Amino acid sequence: KGANHIKIIASGGVLSQSDPIEKVQYTAREISAIVDECDRRGVYACAHCHPAEAVRRCVECGVRCIEHGTLIDAPTAAFVAEKGAFIVPTMAVIFAMLEGGPQMGLSQTSYDKLLQISDSALKGLEIMKQEGVKMGFGTDLLGPQHVRQGTEFTLRKQVLSAADILISATSVNADILQMKDKLGVVKKGAFADLLVVDGNPLDKIELLAANGAHLTHIMLKGDFVKRPQA
Repeated sequence: KGANHIKIIASGGVLSQSDPIEKVQYTAREISAIVDECDRRGVYACAHCHPAEAVRRCVECGVRCIEHGTLIDAPTAAFVAEKGAFIVPTMAVIFAMLEGGPQMGLSQTSYDKLLQISDSALKGLEIMKQEGVKMGFGTDLLGPQHVRQGTEFTLRKQVLSAADILISATSVNADILQMKDKLGVVKKGAFADLLVVDGNPLDKIELLAANGAHLTHIMLKGDFVKRPQA
């Protein structure tokens, strides 16, 4: 149907009830078959992974991008970096569910699993930075929690520089999507997806975490979708 990538669930998850979060799912042969099928269609595979074992198995088998990676360790991060794969950490959803999970109807089973990953999530960012992993920018927020998209910037600030965060959200994400000459760059021939920020996010990344309050102009493919009224 025209998809340019597929995502597999290669470890237990928070919201799923019956799979321990630290357990690996899929055999190496199954993952390799999935990656081979993607390769022959000119697309790629990404994988939901929390534990280090799942991350390593997927990258060994050719998965191009890991989603979450919350329980990663230094040897696994170094392996990911060596193989040139990507990881997209998702801090925003973890802390959103920690604060509002019970009100959202999160089960006790899911909340207990959330606690398993929450303590190591920010440490994982530090490990990935130290080992040179190419980190993308994502939030994994659900439904009404989308209003918290900007918290990903401020949560990552606890570990990463503003420049690191901006690179993740622009050029690294474009590379993950195989559109590095079209997105995440200002150059001739690229999509004119541009923001004008009232202030310098390199000095204050919080400017990007206010649901657009500090974005004076927003341009999508060359057309303004927000600008001051004349």
